[in-house]
Amino acid sequence: MAEETPLQAFGSTRARNAVVGSQFSGTTHITFYGGPGERPTINPPRLIDLTFQTERKKFEPKKKWMDTAYLKDHNGVFWIKGKPGAGKSTLMKHAFRRYQKQFFSDYFLVAHFFNARGEALEKTSLGMLRSIVYQLLQNDEALYEHFGSTFREKQRTSLEEGLQWRQSELQEIIRSVVTQSHSKPFLLLVDALDECHESEIRDVVTFLESLSISASRVDVQLKICLSSRHYPSIRMGKAIELKLDDSKNHRKDIAKYVNERLIVSDADIKAKILNKANGIFLWVVIVVSLLNKAYDEGQVEAMQRTLEEVPGDLEQIFSTILNKDVSSVYETVLMLQWVLLSRRPLTPRELFAAVVGTAPPTTDLIQRRITTSSKGLIEIRKGIGESVQFIHLSVREFLFRYKRLQALDATLGPEPITTS
Repeated sequence: MAEETPLQAFGSTRARNAVVGSQFSGTTHITFYGGPGERPTINPPRLIDLTFQTERKKFEPKKKWMDTAYLKDHNGVFWIKGKPGAGKSTLMKHAFRRYQKQFFSDYFLVAHFFNARGEALEKTSLGMLRSIVYQLLQNDEALYEHFGSTFREKQRTSLEEGLQWRQSELQEIIRSVVTQSHSKPFLLLVDALDECHESEIRDVVTFLESLSISASRVDVQLKICLSSRHYPSIRMGKAIELKLDDSKNHRKDIAKYVNERLIVSDADIKAKILNKANGIFLWVVIVVSLLNKAYDEGQVEAMQRTLEEVPGDLEQIFSTILNKDVSSVYETVLMLQWVLLSRRPLTPRELFAAVVGTAPPTTDLIQRRITTSSKGLIEIRKGIGESVQFIHLSVREFLFRYKRLQALDATLGPEPITTS
């Protein structure tokens, strides 16, 4: 019987860059989550260009990041920071797809997308490490040799307890592979670092910084691109930082999005949107949707009033959306509670059955009911095995603060989070 390679023992992929529950002879091996296709997308028209063209007159992030002459200044690290909803994850996903298509033959491309609304491994440093190791092995058969002996030894000694990987082991595997001399440089993308458990964020940053230093010392080309919110405030000793919401090109992207998506061509309305956006792409997407809805309903005269009344803050706009029509508040609150508190992501059919209490109808009706009852704050996450989630992490944070659910429905008890 032919010997099974470590990679073969991991099992099959669930979706691109998303492996779950791979088993071999009853033993759990490296599994990972966090594929870019699983992130919600805004699809702004020029976000790809933004990453590498922002403020070209001041400095060129791509050139400085990629040019080995500047390596000692940043150790190959490019860190994108921005406010909640600014479009960081959309930017990272588009960057990933661009590199995947245009530079596949030039780099070993590895990516991990943290997701606080997903399964346990999608929001932990362990999940990130498993993801990276799996993808490194998937990239090139020659890399198997760096892992094979470790895998076989661990497999031999772990038959009774089940094969479990410690973070330190996975870190050393990654360090060993990355610091070896290879025909192509490594490009590592890590998105939504702030969606990792807060207690682990610093550990992730420390490891990635250590990895970049190790690669730099042995003259191995390793490029790391991170994205996160401004808080928690964690820095690396050496890195290029791009503050997304302060970028002039970011405002241009928002303007282009408004020009392409807003149905009515009104220069005054467009200017007001840009002035109130404050660099938050998600706010723009929601407001454009509200204005288009008013236009579709023939309420053109109400568009100016809607724009004037809509808050310029994400949390305030969520509050406005939820309080605008309270005719089905019970169903809205119940749906929000289910998505907020479920131990695992629910499927659309499960959420419908839990809230409505009847057998789910067609897929289209389920989707429309979820969108309507949640006021557009819950979306269906596409992929192999659909699930429901909030449109953005900031919705979850909004609901957890200041008794938001209780404000919607006074019949809820003093602890509405636990009221079912």
